[in-house]
Order: sequence, then C-alpha cells, then structure tokens
Amino acid sequence: MDKFLIDGHKLYWHLDRVREWQEKKYISPIYIEVSPVSYCNQRCIFCGVDFAMKEKQSLDADVFENFMKKMGEAGLKSVVFAGDGEPFLHKDIDKMIIATKKNYIDAAIVSNGSIGNLDIFNIIIPNLTWIKFSVDAGTKDIYEIVHKSSNHTFDTVINNIKSVVKIKNENKLKTTIGIQFLVIEENLKDIENAINLFSDIGVDYVVFKSFSKHPQQLKNKENLYSRKTLDYIDNIIKKNACKINIIFRRKSFEKYIKKIKEFHHCYALPFWGFLTSKGDFYTCAVFTGDERFKAGNIYDDNIKDILFSDKRKSSIDYGLNGLEIAKECRVNCRMARVNEFLEMLSHKPEHINFI
Repeated sequence: MDKFLIDGHKLYWHLDRVREWQEKKYISPIYIEVSPVSYCNQRCIFCGVDFAMKEKQSLDADVFENFMKKMGEAGLKSVVFAGDGEPFLHKDIDKMIIATKKNYIDAAIVSNGSIGNLDIFNIIIPNLTWIKFSVDAGTKDIYEIVHKSSNHTFDTVINNIKSVVKIKNENKLKTTIGIQFLVIEENLKDIENAINLFSDIGVDYVVFKSFSKHPQQLKNKENLYSRKTLDYIDNIIKKNACKINIIFRRKSFEKYIKKIKEFHHCYALPFWGFLTSKGDFYTCAVFTGDERFKAGNIYDDNIKDILFSDKRKSSIDYGLNGLEIAKECRVNCRMARVNEFLEMLSHKPEHINFI
C-alpha cells in the first residue's frame, strides 16, 4: 500500500499554494532537493547524475543554515538531502539537517547507506521525517554488481540500516525508514530476496521503482521493461504482501514502457527547486548547468532575489512556453505527476459551478 503517495503527488494538501500560483504565477517553492556534495563513494551502473561528479564540491554549512532561515520565512515546507552525491560524505550533514528542522522545515535524506555510525545516526534520525536507503539488491553478490562496490560494503549497509531501525524503535520515533530498489535487468531476480531481508530487519517499506534515463547521463545504459516484467514483479509482491509494506510503482513502469509524458508544459517549476553543492539554485534538477534554469547562487544572492528575480521568472515562463517536453525531459521526471495535475487544472472548463 502506497500510503506515502510515492507514485503520485500531494498538491491536493497544498491547495492554498496552488491557489496562490493560479493568481500570481510566481510563488515560493514548497519543496527543494539539496545536494550537500558533488561526489559519491560508489559508481552504480544506473547512476543518472554521473555527469555532475567532475568536481569535488560541498556546501558551506553556515551559509546553508542562513539559507534555511530565509527559506523557512519564505514558506518552504520540506528539504530532501540527496542530489549529485552521497549526502553522508558531507562532514556537517548533521548541522545541515538540524538547521533545516530548526526552521520548521521537514527534512529527509536519501543515502546509499554505506557511510555513518551510531553517533551521527543518533543525532540526525530524530530530526528526519524519513530516510530512504538505495540498496537495489537483496544479496551481496547482486549488490556488488549493481553498486560497483567491494565485497564488505553490503554488510556495512545492512548493519547501518539495522542501527537506524534500532534507534527508531528504542526512542519511539516517527521517522519513516524506507528501502529503494531500482529495478534493472541485473537485479530483477533479487527482488524476493530483498523483500525477505528487509522484512526481517523491520523497515517501514520497500519501494520498487523504474529506471529513468537522465538527459545528461554519461553512461550509455538503457533499461527495457515489458508487461512480462511487471507481471513477474506483481506476482512476487502478491506472494510476499503480508511480510512488509511493499510499494510497486507500476504506474511509472507503464509510462516508461510507453515513453509517455502526459503533459505538454512544465507547470511545476514554481513549486520546487534544486540546490547544488556549489550553491547554485535551479528551478529543475534535471537541467543543472543549464543557464535557462539557474535562478541564482546562495553565496552571492539574497533569497528574495533568487526566488523572485527575473532569472527565476524567466525560467518558469520558459517551462511553460519554450521547453520541449517531448525532446528535452526525462520520462517520469520528479515532477511528472505534479505536472499532470497542474496541466489538468490549467485547462478550466466552462460552467465550473455545475460540479
């Protein structure tokens, strides 16, 4: 059961901001993704942001704390620490998470789980709404193939996940602990092993998601799915449904098979943003490095200028009127479901009072 609407969107619960967007067009984001560092300790064979790891960059924690203060005042609701590298490689990731929470902004993190210890986990887990570990395997052999890691890394990851679950349970925390499994040919047969493993550990859910090729991805890797693949996954999930909360993003798989983009303009840019490890703020995470989507830099610009500058406004307008969705955007982009909803909302029918 997908009670988190991972395969959907949650704008229905932010209709005040949607109404503000309808009236003003340029609004403060609800959610941003932050890339604390630009590097990673693994080289996953499906990595879509390999292009961004050319320089070793990391955000200044003090500058970020000021940024969070101003963004909280502007109405930001949530931050996901993920981005171009492994967030736990940042030496001050705990300070960054605490700074986020201190400003009444929900914090979450996506990690490969290979770094960390009890001291850091005890600090950050109580301050997170959720943490998701990208494991993508249920056995050591498959993990090594997918993550291009040494043979001891899988054990480290599993032990770290167990530690986080223990901290949650002992402290009666509400923090949700999830496992992400990106399905590719190399790990397809490992799905049931993963379900059994993480059921025994006691995480809150396991999500199975489809690959989505990034337009700037360097690795020339494509993944092909079929109805047979989806039925295979479905059967495994039905067989193991009583063991753990399993989220199968079938809708995203089906759209990827058909290469469907059920929207023709990007309406979502006002609602989110992406902060790079250099401090650059973009209106879309897919187009980092593209000046069309760069709104400013938190080291050089104040928040008001970043959010309501001509640069951000121009980017939002470009998403509506210039961006070629069919050619330039990835299938199942982060804002795909949001865009489908906003496109429907933007085509106002006649006689709206006859509901």
